[in-house]
Amino acid sequence: MGAKKTGGGVENVYAAAQKWLDCALRKDDSLFTPGTPIWTSQWLGELRERFLDKFEDADLGGRDFFGKLEPLLAGSRPEVIQLMAEAVYVTYLIVWKGAAGKAAKQRRINQVLEWSYSPVSIPDDLKDGLEPGIAHPGAFFIANFAIHPGFIIEFVEQWKGQTPSEWDRLLDDPWAFKRFVRELSFRSDVLRNAPNGPAAQREALLHLVHPDTFEGIVHAGIGSTKSNIANASAFAHFVTETTDDVDRRIKQIRNGLEADHGQDFDFFDPDVRSQWDPSANPWDEFVRHAQEYVDTGQLEYQEIDYKIEIGQQLRSAREVVLAGEEGWTSHLEAALPSGNPLDFRAKSRFCEWVDSFPNESLRALQGIWRLNDISDAERIRAFCNSVPRSAVSRPGTLTTLVSVLLMAIDVAKYPPYRTTTFYEAYKRTGYEQPERDADEAALYEHGLGFLDRFIEEARQRGLELRHRLDAQSVVYIITSGPPPPPPPPNGLDTLADELTLPVEFLEEIETLLEDKKQVVFQGPPGTGKTFVAQKLARHLAGSEDRVTLVQFHPSYAYEDFVQGFRPSISDSGQPGFKLTDGPLIRAAKSAEETDAKHFLIIDEINRGNLARILGELYFLLEYRDEEISLQYQGDRKGKFSLPDNLYIIGTMNTADRSIALVDLALRRRFYFVEFHPDDEPVKNVLRNWLKKNADGMEWVADVVDAANDKLRDDRHAAIGPSYFMKSGLDETAVKRIWKHSVLPYIEERLFGEGDERIGEFDLDVLRGTEAPDPQEGGED
Repeated sequence: MGAKKTGGGVENVYAAAQKWLDCALRKDDSLFTPGTPIWTSQWLGELRERFLDKFEDADLGGRDFFGKLEPLLAGSRPEVIQLMAEAVYVTYLIVWKGAAGKAAKQRRINQVLEWSYSPVSIPDDLKDGLEPGIAHPGAFFIANFAIHPGFIIEFVEQWKGQTPSEWDRLLDDPWAFKRFVRELSFRSDVLRNAPNGPAAQREALLHLVHPDTFEGIVHAGIGSTKSNIANASAFAHFVTETTDDVDRRIKQIRNGLEADHGQDFDFFDPDVRSQWDPSANPWDEFVRHAQEYVDTGQLEYQEIDYKIEIGQQLRSAREVVLAGEEGWTSHLEAALPSGNPLDFRAKSRFCEWVDSFPNESLRALQGIWRLNDISDAERIRAFCNSVPRSAVSRPGTLTTLVSVLLMAIDVAKYPPYRTTTFYEAYKRTGYEQPERDADEAALYEHGLGFLDRFIEEARQRGLELRHRLDAQSVVYIITSGPPPPPPPPNGLDTLADELTLPVEFLEEIETLLEDKKQVVFQGPPGTGKTFVAQKLARHLAGSEDRVTLVQFHPSYAYEDFVQGFRPSISDSGQPGFKLTDGPLIRAAKSAEETDAKHFLIIDEINRGNLARILGELYFLLEYRDEEISLQYQGDRKGKFSLPDNLYIIGTMNTADRSIALVDLALRRRFYFVEFHPDDEPVKNVLRNWLKKNADGMEWVADVVDAANDKLRDDRHAAIGPSYFMKSGLDETAVKRIWKHSVLPYIEERLFGEGDERIGEFDLDVLRGTEAPDPQEGGED
């Protein structure tokens, strides 16, 4: 088994990876349309030229990756567009569903495919490969998505330069393959200029091509997960062959651990993780995953309701059995479930025994169902001793049967038990395993003890579980697949550090979003409103795919934003009009596909005619739980509402004097967050950024402060820090920015106030380094 992940459908990911390997690395074939040459040197080269060679220089107004990509691929041959879509598909294989779900991945791939004048579809079997994923690649991966399909394209293009015999050698020798991947020389700036390069995708590629050798872990480098495992002192004795190669060390460690943990263990299993990450508490991850499921709102109808109904049916059968009424066997058979939580084969075997030995089975059932002074354990043991092994379909079934029968007494106190479910839960949390020779009573009581511990651990972390049935139901769901990989260490603290903003400021915005779902960032230009909106939205959403960006302008209309008829060509080639969803409807539909947070960013929200653009949405912005008919739908296609997991962030430039103030109706529906250079937290952003990124250039912050002090009469004319927060900032760059960006802006704000007033904003004057005027005399 080696380093392969197991369970939860992850085998579909490996199957998809193998298909790509066969079609792209062994041949010039296609994933989506086998037999069509797609992964060829010709199409790879053309795609690199259209996408990678131009992406860095593309000025496309803050669009996301796919928004930038579409115009770059405009006019491309269908083969090139399909190759891009297949590269995106391969990129998504590694991505855990918690970062991007199957539906979102399909939507993005289909978005690319639809740019072709001869689009194709993703085959059904390959759709299955998009979930559950293998690892959470982290916020950098999501925010810098272009790097990763770009890496796949560059890798395969250079792979095609090798001979078929060399292909075979590299695919047969994992370490030779790693050397080839590590020694790639990138041609495009997209990859060369990335801070960490395509590190996560490179690690993903190693695992997908050689899953038995390389771990499904994408965080590599100093201080990373791989480094911590390879250098853990607890594992040092397993590394018998000295090497600096992290993967070779981990391979030796895996071989050593397999003796105690089996071939399919995971380095994130609690008892293993604690040896390389002593700070890890397995209950944190377990409860986090439980919280994610409870937050979906599916617990009641998915798990609780049917179990309560089973308990009620068994309660009726219990009354008949305890009374010894005629026909009790039929009542029992009707009440016992034929699926979850009792396997139909187990029910069939047990009912056969009941029908064959009614007297013995009646006494056994009355013994376990009659409440008296005997303990639960004694009643369970007496029942199990009365049931012959021939009435049990397989080991462990008798404990499950006992738990189901006890549901008749109190389903909240005695929830159903399944051995595999509970043992997986023990493994993930580090909870003590039952004794090897434990009987059915001990196994069940051990399981109940675990549920009680789970309830307490959850309560300490803010998750309230009402009773054991809640706990058991959540445990069943979250252990049904492989354990989710932990999220990368990238909380609001990390984002705050990246943005040079106080973490309390970002936490306040997050609170406002949770309360009203809508906020507007307002302030003068250059204060980072749009930049912060994008970064925060991507962080809170956990995926770039769940963030939509639009920009309002005076000609923007309801039909552009919500829904309207657009020119189209029918299948028969006839021109006409088609009802087309705008970004709001598309974002809402995307949000409805998953329980994850989605964000709609409206840049320059006050530059549009809001009453015209929003229409009936004014109502929905205030009443999220209501439904209305849209303007172009009426009642024909049902009602529309804004999903609760769709958040809206608007940005507003308060220096734009040509736009009327936002009306009160909109202000009531949004919270407003001030971004002003004279006020915290924006006030010190530039100074702090310069200290970290431009040593010796702190004087720029003094100049900006001096200029803003002279503009106090026009508060909204203040100069924001974003003008100067650029890599490679030096004195020459500052002069260029001041002359061509800042001064024209100031001149426009001070139009008509004369040259003397404009002269106050000369860079040298503000810096205090101007030369004295030789014509100006001294004091008499």
